[in-house]
Amino acid sequence: MRRRGWLLIAVSLSALVLCTVLAITVDEATFSVLERLDRRWLGVALLSHAVALACWTGRLRLLSQGLGYRVPCRACGRIVLANVLAAAVTPSSAGGEPVRVHELYRAGLRPGDATAVVVTERLLDLFLLLVAIALAVVLLGRQLEELGVDAGPLVPATALVVLGLFGLFLLAVRSPRGVKRLLRATVGGLQRVVTGGAARRLREVEGRIDREVDHFHASVRRFAGGGWPYLALALACSAGYWVLDFLVASFVLLALGLPPSWIESLLSQVLVNVIALLPFTPGGAGIAEASAASLYGLFVPSSALGVMIVLWRLIVYHLNILLGLGAGLAILRREAGRRRRGREP
Repeated sequence: MRRRGWLLIAVSLSALVLCTVLAITVDEATFSVLERLDRRWLGVALLSHAVALACWTGRLRLLSQGLGYRVPCRACGRIVLANVLAAAVTPSSAGGEPVRVHELYRAGLRPGDATAVVVTERLLDLFLLLVAIALAVVLLGRQLEELGVDAGPLVPATALVVLGLFGLFLLAVRSPRGVKRLLRATVGGLQRVVTGGAARRLREVEGRIDREVDHFHASVRRFAGGGWPYLALALACSAGYWVLDFLVASFVLLALGLPPSWIESLLSQVLVNVIALLPFTPGGAGIAEASAASLYGLFVPSSALGVMIVLWRLIVYHLNILLGLGAGLAILRREAGRRRRGREP
């Protein structure tokens, strides 16, 4: 029941913001945009998202193989779809990770190995996200220069933050104890400054530091032997997933007869995904739509903006929920069958 409630909240928030964007942007020119809608490019957008999910499926299978397991592609695909449903209804998409760990365990992995696979997936995504942010900072600086806008300390400050996170990433590989000491000192310093609920949350974070750093280092150790080739291929699959999913918006623009704005769109996608990770709403619902409308409104005509945001979000979010519900039902049937067999004499 609780999961159903979160699903209803997420879908309602997303639909409310999408309707608001449409109400603000629809005018007479919108109908001519819809008349020119090229369904072939819309099909390409759907195909791009489908292949992106296939890349995620391949990554999951490769990482499992790197630890000596052979999980069928069908099972990996079901895990990915169940994951996107759970991620769509939990803040920061955090609900997807326990689902993947559980389903990998059901597929035959030991609990520690299942956790290592999921943590490694998260690390690959983090690494690529940092690379994407670094590239976005460079592109943003160039765009602002061309527009004659002085960004002040924004670009250098963002670059320093990214470099600092990269440093933490490398330190966690080389010296997990050093990372623990650094993070504990940082959290301890913040605890002396803040009070109330923020201080309580910081204490919870301090308690998670040991566990998260240990999971990180254990995952790296598990792939340090013969698993490196699988890790490299999994990184390629991760890159394929993010690039193909980020391109969906550009294909939607082409479907509406507009320039794809490849660079601007990719930059917007990076920023939207970072903003959507903030733990304010389940799956970033509402926040993703509003931030995308604000960013794409800088280079997409107002008459087409609402339609573009709706089509993009239907493909990358609402379609995920529908596919995830199918995978979730298959998992529920399997678990019900296991319980029935357990009761049989």
